[in-house]
Amino acid sequence: MTGFKSTLDTISKKKWGPILGIILAFIIGYLLLVYVHVCFTIILVALVALYIPYYFGLKSFKWLAVWGIVFILLMPIPYAASQVDVAYDYESHGYTASSDDKTLVGGGVDPYTLSENGSYTFYIEADPKYGGVELHLLNVYTDTKASTLLMERTDITSEDGKIKYTYQAENLKTGYYTFYFEGIYKDGVELENVKTGALIGPINDTENGLYMQMLKSAYISIALYVGLLYFLLMFMMYSNRKNREAFERQRAAQSQPTVGADGMFHCPKCNAEVIKGQKFCPQCGENFAVDPREVSIPSAPFKGADDDYFCTECGTKVDENATICPGCGKRFE
Repeated sequence: MTGFKSTLDTISKKKWGPILGIILAFIIGYLLLVYVHVCFTIILVALVALYIPYYFGLKSFKWLAVWGIVFILLMPIPYAASQVDVAYDYESHGYTASSDDKTLVGGGVDPYTLSENGSYTFYIEADPKYGGVELHLLNVYTDTKASTLLMERTDITSEDGKIKYTYQAENLKTGYYTFYFEGIYKDGVELENVKTGALIGPINDTENGLYMQMLKSAYISIALYVGLLYFLLMFMMYSNRKNREAFERQRAAQSQPTVGADGMFHCPKCNAEVIKGQKFCPQCGENFAVDPREVSIPSAPFKGADDDYFCTECGTKVDENATICPGCGKRFE
């Protein structure tokens, strides 16, 4: 595991690391949208889209914002295509609508895809205890509430005594439908209404028409949910970085001692005298964070107040004629 992480860290430092991160984020985001149907899938997609490219070296928030917009614009294209495939593949599974208690069984629609004459037949078998059966039909393109339609009772009875009901739907609007059935009361007797599970169908549109509707829906949902969450996370990351940088600047300013005219200053932590250019206090080891561009650092051990000599790099006490610091390995001239 350590070796794998080390490999990833090495890749993230390459010039092509961000490109690899973007490709991985797009693939994983697509797989999550298509195959992981849980309540927090949208959160996972936004996290993947942001943090994988960031981990692989895309540190600029400007380019992270550009990538976020590209992700939102491109992801709906393959996602919509996959949803069209799912819709057309649904028929091959042979699903039927039935209630949990099996008093309503074998429900479906014929044909499943675009009808040549614009007519669709819905059918279901119901227990004789029901006074009728209702069809609840929803056009996903246009409707927000399913239409309730009373089905026609036929004279056809199954071997187990169930009665067949049908409904002939003519001139359906162009759309992508879902439906379910519900048994209703008989002769004023209050029976508990029983519903079947919902099924997809029919698809009363061409494949291209269905794809365009799926694409429109995908753009709305991905931009609204994934996009908003992505940019919210990016803003939080940006704010955290700015706060951390401000803290580091404040910390550096507080730890930077004031150098006197004689080139000596006092350690802000223990008040010991220190020669200009020394990075560490010889008394307590405090790091002064002095900008090396502003000072000249002696290349030989410096002499302290008690005639002792110290390394100019790490503050370790050394011999006056020492050529190498035993603490950090610095060579003296």
